[in-house]
Amino acid sequence: MIWSREIMSITVDTTQLSEALSQLEGARAWPAGLIEQLGELIREGTDEAVFQINPVSYATTRGHTPELGIELFLHAARAGLMQIDWSLRCCGCGELVANRGGLAQLDRDFYCDSCARSSAANLDENVEIAFTVVPSIRALRFHAPDSLSHEDYFFRFRFSRDIVIRGLDKTLTSFLREQVLVLTWLEPNSEQVFELDIPEEGWVVGHPRTMITTFGAPTTEVRELTLDYRDRAFEPRPELAPGPVRLTLRNSTQARVRVLKYFTPIVTYFDYLPHLNGRRLLNNPEFRRCLGTEVVRPGTGIPVKDCTLLFTDLRGSTAMYDLIGDNAAFELVTESFESMAQIVTRCGGVVVKTMGDAIMASFNHPADGVRAGLQIILNDHGELQPKVGLHRGSCIVVNQNDMVDYFGQTVNIAARVQNEAAGNELCLTEAIWEDVREDQAVAASLTEFGELHRELRALKGVTEAVPLYRVRVR
Repeated sequence: MIWSREIMSITVDTTQLSEALSQLEGARAWPAGLIEQLGELIREGTDEAVFQINPVSYATTRGHTPELGIELFLHAARAGLMQIDWSLRCCGCGELVANRGGLAQLDRDFYCDSCARSSAANLDENVEIAFTVVPSIRALRFHAPDSLSHEDYFFRFRFSRDIVIRGLDKTLTSFLREQVLVLTWLEPNSEQVFELDIPEEGWVVGHPRTMITTFGAPTTEVRELTLDYRDRAFEPRPELAPGPVRLTLRNSTQARVRVLKYFTPIVTYFDYLPHLNGRRLLNNPEFRRCLGTEVVRPGTGIPVKDCTLLFTDLRGSTAMYDLIGDNAAFELVTESFESMAQIVTRCGGVVVKTMGDAIMASFNHPADGVRAGLQIILNDHGELQPKVGLHRGSCIVVNQNDMVDYFGQTVNIAARVQNEAAGNELCLTEAIWEDVREDQAVAASLTEFGELHRELRALKGVTEAVPLYRVRVR
């Protein structure tokens, strides 16, 4: 099928656009022409081009680093040029099941209409983050999804554009366009009839949940088949031979239902184009600076499957308070905190919080956390001796005093590992070491201080002994 698309005029509030671009230009030093290119896209690009922009691909296709693209759009959101969209993606079908909202709108669980099942969300695999021009600067048809054509709704709005069908070298949305059988509205308590020809073995699936299995020798006989929509899915789920089918779709509910049916001859497996997920964004220091008010809803925790956590403490700080007094000691501790925070940021992490003389930081990758830990200890802290512990694993992102924080046993273990470290010592769990030992540069930076030995330590609140590796840096 060849789909046509309505050509719409572009209306831009040039005054507001100029003000936002000027604020964005002054946010930091940008590569020459970067802001002008973004402004031109907003003024002249198609609606699709300025809707759900993937900041990673936007940057890399223009010869820039992914990090620059992420920073550009974070500052664009801060300037009022873009809105940030946190979308929940079903990994089973690629549908964006809960989309175009902030972090506070995300729920721990979600329901997928195409799969007719509930799933637990996590920030690593289920969350896509993109950016869309704000409607006050440029109104897009995508800002009003209920009024979209079926083609726009399913192929440009509802399903992820960052998925590639494994083995076919085509995006999910391209695959859907090629394989579509039915696109329609079903009015309440109504039915429609469609003449289909299913050419081979496979499955007819779609939105809402549909499952027709075709197998066996093809037939020329026209079969009559009725599917009834109720309880959020079409039933029954029949099996039949390939060939012609007269399909009746019946809506037995009081709701108007938008329907997509498509044929797939294969079990589809997904690969993902480089994109910005929730974990990666939360560990970006520019996110805290630009959109620090973006937090999960109070009382709601969103899991993250793999986060590297670093804890520090300062040996000798208590004695220093006695020796030089509170004010002078506080100044020295503050200076140490500031230098640690700068190191964490340079190494690609963020400071989650400070606790007395300690800090907690998070990273996307263990190697970044190890680099930060080594640099923190190697930095001159005078009489103070940093103690650093690192662990990685799953945890829950929570709202703590309107700030992003982490909760769970991974957090507890990381804090306990830091307690095991002596002054100027770095302690790693096996989960960290098994990852960074494959990075020759990081492994070499650790072993230059001596060979790492595995030891088992009983940690408070942890049932089994935890394998640790320690490095005396100074």
